Amino acid sequence: MRVAATQLPLPAVSHPRRRRRDQHAPPAPPGALAAILRSRVIACLRAEDGETALQAAHAAVRGGVSVLEVVMPTPGVLEVIEDLCRSYPSLTFGVGTVLNAADARKAIGSGAQFLMSPGTVMEILHDLEESKVLYIPGVLTPSEVLSACNAGAEVVKVYPVSVMGGEEGKIQRNFRTCQSSHC
Repeated sequence: MRVAATQLPLPAVSHPRRRRRDQHAPPAPPGALAAILRSRVIACLRAEDGETALQAAHAAVRGGVSVLEVVMPTPGVLEVIEDLCRSYPSLTFGVGTVLNAADARKAIGSGAQFLMSPGTVMEILHDLEESKVLYIPGVLTPSEVLSACNAGAEVVKVYPVSVMGGEEGKIQRNFRTCQSSHC
């Protein structure tokens, strides 16, 4: 098992292009976020090849999964996302382990409705400010949560929360303005 390292804590300042929260910025994109909140589960798929990923994804959907993430290192991930979006237009599909803006653009081009990273990639966060694609950066420490939320993240993934010996609920109590999920 490989664990992706998160980036160093980001400075807790807003990006110059970022609207300030007190200017009543619109909420996170309703589509993907609403689907995730309804589902309460994001199934994460990693496979050795695209065909296996596609078969597993179809099986997951048949089993009731409505929100599915396919990680970027999966060979053929973009084609898998395209196929899933075409086959199941009412479900929500995203790409995980997105490490840079170029890969984010490719994932969006394939139809991804949300992107996830093991850390906070500021370029992705700022590129998607006006987009309907939801970006969920990974955070680990309270400083990373605060930095990501101050930079504009509407929701974060506490990853992996167990490494810090904590529970998601304890972290969430301190950051009520930013939603979180934990892995």
